[in-house]
Amino acid sequence: MRLHRNLHYWLAVLILGVGAAVAISVEAAPEGGQPSEKAAPSAAPAPAGPAESSAGGGATAAEAEKPKSNPTQAASPQNEAEQLYTKGREALFQGKHQEAIDLLSKAAALDKTKSSYRLALARAYRYAGRDDQAAVHLEEILKTAPDHVEAGQTLAELYSNAKRWNDVVRILEPLLKYRHDYPSYHMLAEAHNNLGQTEKARKYYEEAIKLNSQSASDHYQLGNIYLAENFFALAAESYQTALRLGLDSPVLRYKLGSAYFNLRNYFGQIAVRIVPSGKPGMLDGLWYLIEPAPGQKDAFRCAPETSAVYQVAKALADGIEDRPDIRVLLATIYLNAHRYAQAYDMFAQIEPKVEQDKALFYYYFAQAAFGSGQYDRYLELLEQAIKLNPEAYKAIRVEAYQAVADQYNQAGNLEKYIEYLVKAVAESPQTASLHLKLGYAYEEAQKYAEAIAHWRMVLDIEPEHPERIKLINLMLKYRSSDPMVIRPAQQTPSDKKPAQPDKKPAPPNKTP
Repeated sequence: MRLHRNLHYWLAVLILGVGAAVAISVEAAPEGGQPSEKAAPSAAPAPAGPAESSAGGGATAAEAEKPKSNPTQAASPQNEAEQLYTKGREALFQGKHQEAIDLLSKAAALDKTKSSYRLALARAYRYAGRDDQAAVHLEEILKTAPDHVEAGQTLAELYSNAKRWNDVVRILEPLLKYRHDYPSYHMLAEAHNNLGQTEKARKYYEEAIKLNSQSASDHYQLGNIYLAENFFALAAESYQTALRLGLDSPVLRYKLGSAYFNLRNYFGQIAVRIVPSGKPGMLDGLWYLIEPAPGQKDAFRCAPETSAVYQVAKALADGIEDRPDIRVLLATIYLNAHRYAQAYDMFAQIEPKVEQDKALFYYYFAQAAFGSGQYDRYLELLEQAIKLNPEAYKAIRVEAYQAVADQYNQAGNLEKYIEYLVKAVAESPQTASLHLKLGYAYEEAQKYAEAIAHWRMVLDIEPEHPERIKLINLMLKYRSSDPMVIRPAQQTPSDKKPAQPDKKPAPPNKTP
């Protein structure tokens, strides 16, 4: 009996073990297999040892938590679009532009909500040289996402390359409220500059430089704007910064020289240097040789790099076109620095080549002649300027006669002094100051009748002249020398008709 009971016990244990194993195998079966609906109830837990329970039961729970995939189930459009986008980017950066366009076009078509797909597609078109199609996609991005700065900047770059400056402004200015970024300010400055809107261009270049102070081209363009607006000190500073950052060209040197010229920095801080085999007008490193310094061998007065003459000479030495206007600027530097003889020689050499602004050229040429003591030549050259542009220079003729007269007066040449004062009075007969000076000149020459005549004209032109009493006394003083120069105290109507209000004074050599 005991043996019979033991056999029944072990048989029951065996049956339960086999049932548990079958249940485990069914749970772990591949997804393709279908578990038996009747096997589930028989998979009841059976008494087992601790080791068997942890090994079998734990594995089954972990497998049950895994997501079940179905190879036959179709992927979602979003997942497919993401896969196409990934492959398209790889092709783009491998230089396979057409393949990238095909893949990214499909990705953008599958998921129209992703601006990143369209941005990548636009870049693929751009790398393939199809800028118009790139611009279409970028415009679409900005319609749905107006704050997409990256798309806006990329589109602005395309429009900048195409010189569509108004479109650059249209795209970028609204984006400034989302991001203050150097590329945006730089492109806006360039666009406004090309549109001739220099005030806005200056503002944007200034902002761009705050964000990127190492852009030599921005400093140069800002210098051009300052120069055009007559901010010469700011222009010089911008050009100097561009040079320091490595941007150098003959044109930049010429413009820097122009800025220095307008700042009246003609020769800068002159220094005396020894330059063997040197000669005036040559460059020696960072110095320009102006003229020999007396008393020393090979010694020269030199202008430093920070001067108009150095920069203009440097522009010529570096290959800027040797135009007459540049040579005129160089000669004018010498003129304004009071090197009149050198300036006169330079103007004389340039004269046959000058075709533009000839009236202004002859005016400067005349000033050089005057400074070098060639007064007749001065008046001759000035007449050339007056002939070419009477409206601008005719009024200078009176000043020229007076200036020449003053030079002769300082030289003690009374005869020449009177000669040119007479010409000045003839040119401007109603100028009281000229009659006054000529009257004093005649007084000095002891020609009292002529002196009194001109003093009377002074009082006729300006009855309340500041020197009225003095002139009356002088006329009384010299009346005894020539009594005919003083009118009688009273005249009858038959002797003299009343003078008309607009009648001009009599010529200085005629008795009133």
